[in-house]
Amino acid sequence: MRRFGTIFPFLESGTSNLRIGRLVANHDFVKALLRYGTFDEYVFGNPSHSNGAAFLRAVEGWELPKEVRERIRMVSFFDLPRILKEDEFRVFHLGGWGYFAPGLHYLRCRYASNAWPITSVTHSLTGRQTMDHAVRLCRAGMATYDSVFCTSRDGRQAMLQILEIASSIASRSFRGKLDCLPLGIDDDLLNKSGNREKTRAQLHVAPQAVVILMLGRITPTQKMDLAPALGALARQILPKCRRPVYLVLGGGADTQNLKLLQGMIREHGLEQVTRLRANFPDESKADLLAAADIFLSVSDNHQETFGLSILEAQVRALPTVASRFDGYKDLVRDGVDGYLIDSYSCTADPLAEIFDMMDPDIGELFEAQKIAIDLVQLSERLLELIHNDALRAGMGENGRKKVAGELVFSKIIARYEQRWDELFHEAMKTGLPEFEELSFHADQSRIFGHYASRTIRPTDRVVAQSAESLSPSYNEVSVLLDGDTLTRMLEKARKPITIEDLLAQTNHPRDIGWFIAMWLLKNDHLRLAPST
Repeated sequence: MRRFGTIFPFLESGTSNLRIGRLVANHDFVKALLRYGTFDEYVFGNPSHSNGAAFLRAVEGWELPKEVRERIRMVSFFDLPRILKEDEFRVFHLGGWGYFAPGLHYLRCRYASNAWPITSVTHSLTGRQTMDHAVRLCRAGMATYDSVFCTSRDGRQAMLQILEIASSIASRSFRGKLDCLPLGIDDDLLNKSGNREKTRAQLHVAPQAVVILMLGRITPTQKMDLAPALGALARQILPKCRRPVYLVLGGGADTQNLKLLQGMIREHGLEQVTRLRANFPDESKADLLAAADIFLSVSDNHQETFGLSILEAQVRALPTVASRFDGYKDLVRDGVDGYLIDSYSCTADPLAEIFDMMDPDIGELFEAQKIAIDLVQLSERLLELIHNDALRAGMGENGRKKVAGELVFSKIIARYEQRWDELFHEAMKTGLPEFEELSFHADQSRIFGHYASRTIRPTDRVVAQSAESLSPSYNEVSVLLDGDTLTRMLEKARKPITIEDLLAQTNHPRDIGWFIAMWLLKNDHLRLAPST
């Protein structure tokens, strides 16, 4: 059986929207995997009860065929050792490389019945936690057939640099591979279109006007600094335009960043030609894209690694003007489906010694302020597209054909499966890595065992109290508290019994038996019996 596994929450609980690129990418990836993948079974080890329930609700909304839904198996983290012993897997794939790979490698070495690769994908590579995760990944070592899938060539180069630094800290190197595989967009977008006329009317844009659209989170700390582009529009572009031009800005924004942007628009005198659509509902995105003639994205922030918004624009046949920056270089073919605008940086870093102590957003803002976009190029390219309808149409169609042929998820999932098969065959030839106790697995009872006034011993005796309300107050812990075991323990504890003898009443691993006994003690279903 070809079995896919993951322990990554591709749908992150507590997230109210999907405006952040990582959330969009992971949601759409797992949906596409179930729709287009060819595995016989998909095993999802979600980290919490609530996350698992949220995932299943989402799956129901995807309208997948019944035979696909029947191939989904939800498992608890606590069942992973048993499942890895009993079931053979083809691959475990994670929607992020930092959090779960070292721990999964540990479980694979200790419990897996066959060798399989662990793969993961990069999103943003910035922030203090990035190096912490890289150190743990290097310390774990991993297997030679594991791989981190980097979504852009520049992202892969950055990951190489990160791992090189991390290996010097960990005194050990990451043994896996770094593959370059892109993200994709939903195939359904090929046939989905918005209402151009209605939306332009709502925006109060004349039919003959050219609309430049910029979509993305409105924040200079985590996406792009809009001030230089607004200045170029006011000083270098609008004065030379022979036809009406409007700028539409849309994306998620908090109150502070929204006020900041509104102030910049006023400062440059662009109130009459700018349409601001902050925090628009997701279903409005198709209409905004339909109303546009040119898509503009001048990212200058290291947080950007791929550029899903560019694919969404290209699939709607919009020519794209983008900064020649990180993943954008892979998505826009200069002069074919849009234009790439040169970006400039320097090697000097006044923050090098204090970056680790700074607020992450402020640190990224300062880093982005050292990256300049060529505003002369930007103005020339935009003016060329504004005044040439045929050029816009041709570039837009080129972009649409490219995305349809290469970057929709039906194509991307096939590429992922091909790479997983290659890594699996390498794993079967190489075999399982040797098991070793990894130092980053911290024993919590060892660290915090002295917090309580004393530690319960196996020889301590307990006696049953009330058997009412055995249902746990919290769904998250219910996975370890099966009713049969609870009832059996309380039955045996009608008379004082040692913890050791009580643990013999459960078929669970010893640690889980202890958890159940302590839960009963915590909730007054058991009490410590007097010493004899």
